[in-house]
Amino acid sequence: MEPRRLRFPLLLVVVVLACRRCGAQDAPNATVPARFACMVPTPCDTYVVYRTQSPGFLTLGVISDLFGVSRALIVSSNNLTTEDGVLLPGQPLLVPVKCGCTGNSSFANITYPIQSGDTYYALALTAFENLTSYGLVQELNPDAPANTLEVHQVVTLPLFCRCPTPAERADGVLKHITYLWRPLDDDMDGVSKLMNASTQAIAKANNVSTDFTSNAAIPILIPVSQRPQLPPLQYAATTGDSGASRRSPAGATIAVTVAVSFVTFAALCVAFFAYRRYRRRDKATVHLGNRFAANPRLCWNQKDFHSSSAIARMINNGGDKLLTSVSQFIDKPIIFGTEEIMEVTMNLDERCRLGTSYYRAKLDGEVFAVKPAKGDVSAEMRMTQMVNHASLIKLAGISMGADGEYTFLVYEFAEKGSLDKWLYQKPPSSVSMPSSSSPVDTLLWNQRLGIAFDVANGLLYMHEHTQPSMVHGDVRARNILLTADFRAKISNFSVATPATVDAAATSNDVFAFGLLILELLSGRRAMEARVGAEIGMLWRDIRAVLEAGDKRDTKLRKWMDPTLGGVYHLDAALSLAGMARACTEEDASRRPKMADVVFSLSMLVQPLPMGDAFEKLWQPSSDENIGIVNEVAAR
Repeated sequence: MEPRRLRFPLLLVVVVLACRRCGAQDAPNATVPARFACMVPTPCDTYVVYRTQSPGFLTLGVISDLFGVSRALIVSSNNLTTEDGVLLPGQPLLVPVKCGCTGNSSFANITYPIQSGDTYYALALTAFENLTSYGLVQELNPDAPANTLEVHQVVTLPLFCRCPTPAERADGVLKHITYLWRPLDDDMDGVSKLMNASTQAIAKANNVSTDFTSNAAIPILIPVSQRPQLPPLQYAATTGDSGASRRSPAGATIAVTVAVSFVTFAALCVAFFAYRRYRRRDKATVHLGNRFAANPRLCWNQKDFHSSSAIARMINNGGDKLLTSVSQFIDKPIIFGTEEIMEVTMNLDERCRLGTSYYRAKLDGEVFAVKPAKGDVSAEMRMTQMVNHASLIKLAGISMGADGEYTFLVYEFAEKGSLDKWLYQKPPSSVSMPSSSSPVDTLLWNQRLGIAFDVANGLLYMHEHTQPSMVHGDVRARNILLTADFRAKISNFSVATPATVDAAATSNDVFAFGLLILELLSGRRAMEARVGAEIGMLWRDIRAVLEAGDKRDTKLRKWMDPTLGGVYHLDAALSLAGMARACTEEDASRRPKMADVVFSLSMLVQPLPMGDAFEKLWQPSSDENIGIVNEVAAR
């Protein structure tokens, strides 16, 4: 029996040692392999292969935020049909990056805001999957020592990469893709087939033999003559974490598994006691339905009431508990009671839902949009404190659940709901109560111009009139809310980041805005599945339309949203299409600034004849148009 007695203390020792090993940050080792030396001074666009991993890195939203790359570009690079969905772990994904020289080495420098619990060691090894190294991260961030990192502090993460030399290009090499060698899974033949590159070319690029193998997870270069077609991505059956786990690299330890087991056991214990507590409360409140049915403040009059919301059950387990650390983020804080919010939303009933993230709630005689948020909301609240603009949704108040795990963010209410409901659904479903409004068939041309102008103004404010400049990071139709008079407001600042380190990061917002313009013009999603498994991408379609010569006008009319019924100015439509094409340039340096976009849109929304004089500014008659607009805006 003695060995069994010692087993639990021994496991504890293993866990402690594992945690010390994971948390420790040894002296930096900034050695860069010779294959990643700076051989070409001119930057280039390339890819890194990133494998989806559980937990936390299974959606395009999370991965795009990690690399600071537009979701649309990831979708385009991998021939996907949607930005949504939860991916299964362990699948390779092409992530576009900009590669260039930093000193004598080649890196794709990623701007990253530190999150709670981050360490350089964990970022390099886990989040970025050894595509960089702890020593390099430390070396490139001398003003951010590893032991003094602060939440939201922006650092630079150098990912290994290299651009092809002129001689390699002459041999047919289009790009060098960075690929992480997996010692337990990879061999040269397998990698060659996956990436559509010969073993000889791979061996030559990395100065190894064709039967190369490695016992360590190391980044290597894959020379390709065309973009590889990776296996189709598989999606989880539900929106939650699938629970599947990919094969661990050689560096993973048994101790980590033991630690996870302890955490799981603790979670089961907490869930058990929480369930018992919920059962007791459930018995005590079994008659709540009658009181709610008679309450005129509800978002929906209903005689029978019950809630199927898991979030609601967790929040209802006690009274309010406002964290003092978040009250500082509201200029004039309004603290709402949790029970009050749960009552007027019928315990977050689906009938009160507005879009994907918000619920309608009438509080103190005024209608608000309530967003339940899990975990730390300080970043989103800090962002809402920094901005004050008519085109940005305003935070009105806050309330927190008893355990502090869930927070209610209470925003001003936009009566017409999100833009995606008006563009993709004909007619849109009303976001108000069934008897409170009558849906219309479509957005009128002037309304679409106004929406584009409002969104552009909001982005311009974030890019150039906040300190520091901010990148929204998730500009899309479902995050654009419409008021009763169809004025647009940008919402969802949960992934907004400062642009203090990489000023070019604002170009991601410009790209997303270009996609939004194309959706306003066509009434279709920027990416959609078409007949014959073809993937339609509007930013590619519009190039074909604008380059059609004498047939350009005819093709544009056919491409435009048919629900407009032809009631729009063709010259203005051409100008908007040209603007969208400029915003969605693959080369980020060629995209216009939001100041240029706002200036041109301000002319388009002006009454004639002033607007008519500027309608052709963005028409693609020559490559000098963007420069002309910049000169006009600078005067």
